[in-house]
Amino acid sequence: MMYGGWDGHGFMPFLPMLLIALPFAIGNYFLAERLKQPSWLWALLTLIPIVNYFFMLYAAYMVVYAVLDRLAPREASPEGG
Repeated sequence: MMYGGWDGHGFMPFLPMLLIALPFAIGNYFLAERLKQPSWLWALLTLIPIVNYFFMLYAAYMVVYAVLDRLAPREASPEGG
């Protein structure tokens, strides 16, 4: 029986989402170090439901921009690579 809107199982629906997000949080922690970003914040934002969807899009774009920034000097060189 539910009293006051709490049945004691409020955390259980989020447990599968956290278990799925945990490997991504670990990966984003190390990725943030390489991109010189705050690694603890990247890991935390990856674990928060709903926020993690938008944050993963942001992280993907940050990786793309980092790759493009590393390729830019090669395009500018006269040899092209």
